[in-house]
Amino acid sequence: MLANKSELQFLGIENECDIIGKDDFDLYDRATAQKFREEDIEVMISQIPMLNKELTRTNPDGSVITFLTSKIPLIGENGEVTGLVGISMDISEQKQKQKELKSLISVTSSQNKKLINFAHIVSHNLRSHSANFAMLLDFLGNEEDENERTKIMEMLMDSSKHLMETLHNLNDIVAINTESNIIKKEVNFNKKLNAVLKQVNNQLNKAKATVISEVSDDVYINVVPDYLKNILTNIITNALKYKKPDVDPIIKLSVNYVQNYTVISIEDNGLGLDLKKYGTKLFGMYKTFHGNSDAKGLGLYITKNQIEAMHGKISATSQVGVGSTFNLYFNDKN
Repeated sequence: MLANKSELQFLGIENECDIIGKDDFDLYDRATAQKFREEDIEVMISQIPMLNKELTRTNPDGSVITFLTSKIPLIGENGEVTGLVGISMDISEQKQKQKELKSLISVTSSQNKKLINFAHIVSHNLRSHSANFAMLLDFLGNEEDENERTKIMEMLMDSSKHLMETLHNLNDIVAINTESNIIKKEVNFNKKLNAVLKQVNNQLNKAKATVISEVSDDVYINVVPDYLKNILTNIITNALKYKKPDVDPIIKLSVNYVQNYTVISIEDNGLGLDLKKYGTKLFGMYKTFHGNSDAKGLGLYITKNQIEAMHGKISATSQVGVGSTFNLYFNDKN
């Protein structure tokens, strides 16, 4: 076996004397060496080169190297194969860049879809408000009765209020999706939960709700503090808003760990939802499902945007008449 300096470097061998007398079984794990041996034999028997085959090798420290390897048979003057030449090229860096590029393309595609959806929503909302203003102003210009003019002015003021509220909500969503400097901090979960419960205490008392936290006091999660506060507020107040008429709400929080995520589950015993019918719309903008007059369809949409901005995710399970559970995946690493 002959090897040049690049091959020695690739194998992690510093002294060239250390490779003398060794074969693949001395340099690789048995499965890899056996695979290489079978390829060598196939190339020499078939006399057909194996070109640019992508392979991986795991180093003793656990790191993985990706390389392209070619094996070309050496044919003597008598036409018989006397050996082969193996050429390997480390492409680990290129593979990593390729992986990063795919990730970037995926993120960009997702952002583009959000942008298109957001543009449609903004267009629809502003068009509705402008049409309403135009209609009321037309009525006002043609109305001579002072009492009727006063009513129209009140409707114009009300429309203006709704427009400003819409613009405020849209601005919040833009801020979440365009914030480039997301600063996450390690936060004690129960401390933040207690602050939220204190803030919505009147609503909890009015609904005769019970909140049970099974999350221990030593649980910390890596989040944007204001985002966590808003997420907990939205989901807890939703549980109150969509409670069963004659049943006191019970809201239970628990924690679990999945890969690089701390998962906070928030379970309620409310009305529940038919996810087969509404599941794809659950986190959509301006999507409401129970006909509540005070429902705006923004809470879960903003919640989803905020947790995704922190490189986390959200999922839900629900059953009509039984209740809902929201699972919040907070990314521990990113």
